[in-house]
Amino acid sequence: MHQLDGRTKVLTVLGVFGLALCFSDPVYLLGVFGGVMGGLTMSQAGANVRKMWMLTVLLFGYSVALWPFFVDGVTPVPVLHGLGVTWEGVRVGLGMGLRLLIMLWGGIWLLSTTTVEELAHASQQLGLPSRAGFVFSLAFRWVGMFIGAGVGVVQAQRSRGLDVSTGGILQRIRKYVPLVIPLIGHALRQTNLLAMSLESKGFHPSATRHFYATGKLRARDYTVMSVMLILLGVSLWLRWQGFGTLDMQF
Repeated sequence: MHQLDGRTKVLTVLGVFGLALCFSDPVYLLGVFGGVMGGLTMSQAGANVRKMWMLTVLLFGYSVALWPFFVDGVTPVPVLHGLGVTWEGVRVGLGMGLRLLIMLWGGIWLLSTTTVEELAHASQQLGLPSRAGFVFSLAFRWVGMFIGAGVGVVQAQRSRGLDVSTGGILQRIRKYVPLVIPLIGHALRQTNLLAMSLESKGFHPSATRHFYATGKLRARDYTVMSVMLILLGVSLWLRWQGFGTLDMQF
């Protein structure tokens, strides 16, 4: 997985997103979800998935808990029938939750197997303007930078006696002010330094970027893209025939 070309990885993840959007039935989405899990296992990206376990649980839990209240059905749930919850709504909630997990874990797979330089190069090779590719890659670089800065700010404020884990909700919100202000100042300072460094190097947004390493599509890349194209075509045909979709009435 790590040896695939950047274009193959980007197109594969976009294809996985397309597969997730083709279906709303959790039975069909489980097959797509299993494929994503297999890709994560082969890529040894389980550690990155475990880091996002809280977000994973929240997205899936909110979907399963909220969708049944907005979807009408004919088979009420015995315990929650007074609230209008039906098994059809629960099924829709499971499908939407699996769809979110597929997209989240697909993105984790892409970021776990692709460097920022590969993403920028692949985006430009796929026809994205160079400045758009630069902004795209810069966003991923700054995520890690801001996370590191945030951890440093929290540790510095804790050493000064700030404890954000005690008190009520309003007290905790007020305690986060000493954390947010230094982080905003750090972001503004880094933005200014980035602008100065780009100007000193003669960066022009309309210029075409050239990369030292030029990716080359190999037989394995064509194989992966062909399999994904076939799966996407079959999924679209199934969707056209009415398979894998749920009748949602709000």
